[in-house]
Amino acid sequence: MSDAREAYDAWHRQRAAAADPLAFPWYASAFADIDKNARGRLLEVGCGRGDFAIWLARTMPHLDIAAVDFSGAAIELARSRAAAEKSNIIFSIGDAERLELPDRSFDYVVSCECIEHVEHPAAAAREIRRVLKPGGRFCLTTENYFNGMLIAWLNSWATRQRFDSGAGVQPRENFFLFWRVRRYLQDAGLAVDRTESCHYQWLLLPGVDPARLCTRTFSSAWASALAKPFGRHFSFFGHRPPE
Repeated sequence: MSDAREAYDAWHRQRAAAADPLAFPWYASAFADIDKNARGRLLEVGCGRGDFAIWLARTMPHLDIAAVDFSGAAIELARSRAAAEKSNIIFSIGDAERLELPDRSFDYVVSCECIEHVEHPAAAAREIRRVLKPGGRFCLTTENYFNGMLIAWLNSWATRQRFDSGAGVQPRENFFLFWRVRRYLQDAGLAVDRTESCHYQWLLLPGVDPARLCTRTFSSAWASALAKPFGRHFSFFGHRPPE
């Protein structure tokens, strides 16, 4: 585990802060639901350098926000940035598989592009349920490789090189298909109410910019519905059923 932490510390130190988190489709998707449904205490799991949590605190000051990340370097950067903005977010180092937080303590949990990087995704899903209050809501976003990114994975397996999703090689990258992630959430005791997808990578070709071979969004509802299974980024929205 210490090797993974050190690798993530080095990875985060090389990344720049995001001036506008909503430029990333997963954050835009998450915020649309947070804006509509989040009240009270919100937890972000896998907050990285704090870009989204700090933006949320600025945009929705009525929320009581806590945020955790596996990387100590990321949390250090997040705390420094939050202090500069006089934000009262509670940032802490935490493992998504073993959150050191009380049961039933949050009204909303959001986790963006994190679960594909944990060793035991099923454990991370169970932790989301555990810290949610009964009736509390969640949003989880992650990769889905039921699309042209399969070519990159096949190349990775064939050449025995570590997979690079486009954001640089990370210490761990899980191969996910959207129905597998849904099963993790449901097996954890969470109800998945709806899903969204975006960024349809149709093909990858040598020497061709991947952006030329993808569709970001569709303007018509029927096209979106047909393409939905092939979206590279999936958002899952749901709740912990009342007991």
